[in-house]
Amino acid sequence: MAGVWMSVAAGGRWAGRVLVVALALVPVVIVTLASVPALAVLPFSRRRAAQAAGIVRQLGGWTRSLLLGSRER
Repeated sequence: MAGVWMSVAAGGRWAGRVLVVALALVPVVIVTLASVPALAVLPFSRRRAAQAAGIVRQLGGWTRSLLLGSRER
């Protein structure tokens, strides 16, 4: 009987992590979509290419921390 409750609790933790990632993914998607116009224009300016690379690095860092933070430890 204890095994059944343990599996239910484990399923609840899994569903909770999925919910947290889904909710945290919404702002990341919004910021990524808002950055698309800048990323479409900035690389064509020699002085602004580094800024475009920084934006891409930051978006990658946010996504990586979101996905790694949701993993079970």
